[in-house]
Amino acid sequence: MSFWRMRIRPLAWMRSLHAKLFVLLGLVTSVLTVAVAYSITRNSRRELESYSRKLTIETALTVETDIVERDPTFKDPDKLDQLLESIAGPDRSIFQIDVFKRVGKGSEVELVRSSGEEDKVEWGSEIGSYLSLPGPQAELVDLDPAGRAWKVYLPIHTHKPGQPPIGLIRAYCDLERWEVVWTNNFNKTLHTLPGVLMGEFILLWLILRVLISDPIEGLVLTMQRLEQGEANARAPVRRSDELGLIAARFNDMAGRIEQAAEERETLIREIRGLNANLQGRIDEALSELQAKNRELAALVERNALLREELGAQERLAVAGQLTATFAHEVGTPLNLVTGHLQLLEGQKDLPDKTRERLGVIGGQIKRVGDIVRRMLDLTRRPQLDRQSQSFSALLLDLQQLWTPTLTAHGVTVTAQAPADCLLNVDRKQMEQLFLNLMNNAVDAMPGGGAVTLSAQLSEESTPGGQWWEFRFHDSGLGIPADLLSQVFRPMFTTKPEGRGTGLGLSICREIVRGHGGEIRIESTEGQGTCVVFTLPGAA
Repeated sequence: MSFWRMRIRPLAWMRSLHAKLFVLLGLVTSVLTVAVAYSITRNSRRELESYSRKLTIETALTVETDIVERDPTFKDPDKLDQLLESIAGPDRSIFQIDVFKRVGKGSEVELVRSSGEEDKVEWGSEIGSYLSLPGPQAELVDLDPAGRAWKVYLPIHTHKPGQPPIGLIRAYCDLERWEVVWTNNFNKTLHTLPGVLMGEFILLWLILRVLISDPIEGLVLTMQRLEQGEANARAPVRRSDELGLIAARFNDMAGRIEQAAEERETLIREIRGLNANLQGRIDEALSELQAKNRELAALVERNALLREELGAQERLAVAGQLTATFAHEVGTPLNLVTGHLQLLEGQKDLPDKTRERLGVIGGQIKRVGDIVRRMLDLTRRPQLDRQSQSFSALLLDLQQLWTPTLTAHGVTVTAQAPADCLLNVDRKQMEQLFLNLMNNAVDAMPGGGAVTLSAQLSEESTPGGQWWEFRFHDSGLGIPADLLSQVFRPMFTTKPEGRGTGLGLSICREIVRGHGGEIRIESTEGQGTCVVFTLPGAA
């Protein structure tokens, strides 16, 4: 199984200890095997050369013995021919033997017989120098046209001591036959060597697998089982070597870990039991504390609301006093203006356009009186006169009222509202609400600008009651972020002295809240202001 895994995952196997040892030992054994084969082959060549040399020398000694015993004076060369033919020839390793006899008492020699063609035998006066050799002398020579041979010189000595040699033997041993033998052995070695190396690799692979890789893999698999939660996993190695000792120590360690885990589980169960009881008590205490905190938070919030409401009431009281004084001071001039206006309307020769303008003036004077009365009513929280009002119709009336002011200040108005936008509101208070918002917008755009008014159904609408959300946006100077929380406070204003009383937005908030809605300000300094408020819809 592991073998096939190694074949499927060669890269993982190359990183394993088995692969490293296999490659290292394989290289070592390969080098040793090749070195041994080379040494054996080379030694065999040397042995063949040594054997052929020895054979040549022994052959020369044999010829010497035969000559000394049978014909030491070279009287019967024919007998010598028979001997040479029986020992040397083209088909034998000793392919040629030349026999020379000594002439006179000097170092001159002459050819007696040769196993080869005597007319082709090469010899000269220098060959006589070999008579002084103490024994056989062999040397390697090159033959024509190719090949090598041992050439042996052997002086022929008689059995009489002190006598000079009677002749000289020259024997040739061709190494071609021995070269063929050596070449055959060398080729066999080359053909056998790959199989031997392959066998060594397979045997080495199996040995390393059995002795090292399988035990280590068993340990690794056991570790993985322990990591996966099998506390009873143990290494399967049962050996007496170092890996067996490691496996035994690992199994002991795994047993102690399992025992420690069981003790830990027991302790954890005991701690969980204690924690459960303690957690129950803590939950009860936390529940009581949270209840107390909620009550305290509600009290704090209620106290803050009461303080804010008290401050608002105090400011409204001051505003009421100021309003009463204002109504008294303004009432008399308004009555006089109204009287003169009625006298003008009583004239019969007035043009229709003038009479229409007088009507508008009279309506505005009446509106001023109503505003004063409503300001007084705010301090007395008057009852609302709610009626179903079409916002489109209300918008037309409002446009007639604020058109002169907007034209004078260079302000344009864009209104977007569904045709079915019906409100259940007090119309007079709605006029006051939108006029106050428009006055604030005009004051915020001294150089002119644009006002966008839009209406849409609020997300708080239900089938039982509709609410409309209005967004009144101007392109003015905007309100600083640190002042946004104070804009609805009575008597608070950011306008220069003499241009505002600080009651406009406060009155707007009272009107919207009086109808059950909510109002808020969204503003970024330098990017304009948007007043968002909700009003109840009519069925």
